Amino acid sequence: MATDTNFSTYGGEQQWLASLNVNGVDYGNFDKFSGGDAVASVSKFRPAGMGPERTYLALPVFANITLTKAFVQTDYAIQNTLRNLVGAAQATVKITPLNDAGKPWGTPRTYTGRIEAVKDGNTDSTSNAVRTWMVDVVVETVAN
Repeated sequence: MATDTNFSTYGGEQQWLASLNVNGVDYGNFDKFSGGDAVASVSKFRPAGMGPERTYLALPVFANITLTKAFVQTDYAIQNTLRNLVGAAQATVKITPLNDAGKPWGTPRTYTGRIEAVKDGNTDSTSNAVRTWMVDVVVETVAN
């Protein structure tokens, strides 16, 4: 049986690359991606005579995306720039599948929307945890 060398045998979460572009400027890769789910509030109605329920067309909406990244020194300036664009800037988030060798394959899923929040991340003088920061994007459209 032939195997597809592009497809991962494990399909781990680490085999995706999330990137952020805002107003045409590439802000690089992020370590974590969550959200972007497509959901619809489908209406149901049961007609008279105890018939089976019927469903009616509903349009999808997309959950907000949160991108998370381990903080490095160059992120300080990026945070300052993005903070001034919250609520106004158009953002594009791409998630690209990676094969077992870490090489991109297939077509990235592309989410477009607007920056809703830039979160600096926590500080704690008694912690040894890695500091992370986040960008939230309200999704308008998704291209598969």
